[in-house]
Amino acid sequence: MRCGQQGQSVAGFLVASVFILVPAFIGLTFLAKTGDMKFRAQEASRYAAWEKTVWEANGGHAKGDTELGWEVRNRVFARAESRLDSEHDKTSQRNQPLDTMAYTRYAQQRGRQPMLANTADNDPGVQLNTSALSAGGTLGELNDQVAEVLKLDVSGYRRADVEVALARANQDHLPVGQLSLKTRYVIMDDAWNAASPQRATESIRRMVPTSLLDNGAVSTIQSIVGTVFDDLSPRNFKPGKVDVEVAPCQRLAAYRPGEMDAPKACLE
Repeated sequence: MRCGQQGQSVAGFLVASVFILVPAFIGLTFLAKTGDMKFRAQEASRYAAWEKTVWEANGGHAKGDTELGWEVRNRVFARAESRLDSEHDKTSQRNQPLDTMAYTRYAQQRGRQPMLANTADNDPGVQLNTSALSAGGTLGELNDQVAEVLKLDVSGYRRADVEVALARANQDHLPVGQLSLKTRYVIMDDAWNAASPQRATESIRRMVPTSLLDNGAVSTIQSIVGTVFDDLSPRNFKPGKVDVEVAPCQRLAAYRPGEMDAPKACLE
């Protein structure tokens, strides 16, 4: 009887593994990757909305939705160690490899497949649409008051809608329909415009409380105290300092002489 019970236990475990544990493992794996894609889609909408406020249309640097779609694919959905390339990231040329989490082995097609359903040589797999919204209502009045206090420009909002269609899961293991992730982000249009380092510095300094200490009286006190405490000297402690040119140099593509200037922070 004991041998028969052990055999029944093994058979029950195998049945549970085939019909419960294996599908559960596949489902959790696919769900984790779907969650990661949702997070990246949210980042993509934030990135697109921000880019529309930074690059003004009348400044000759405006980016279209197609260019932003490729930038999102090459920057948000790519590997973390991928280098940023301002020339090629916005085109279908020299695409960055997708992040490991953007691949799955449990899609309808066999083998390792991208989680993005529509990736192709002429399709980034990310549907992106940006639009301008006019300010109005209670929120518009509140934003106007804040912008007036901080001396910021305001002419409405910029909205970015992102849709990412995911690969259909293998129906034999995970019988669910095809998922499509949709995100939206809205940001004030001109208030955060950083079209020039000077403009960005002026806007940011108004919101940095320590900038009030950047005056002659405080500098004199620092010079006196700095003779004893070197860390507080004006040379080492600069209240209200705003450095808008700092860039993650290890993430930037190699600069080619004569084509573009490297950020100062990357040369130090």
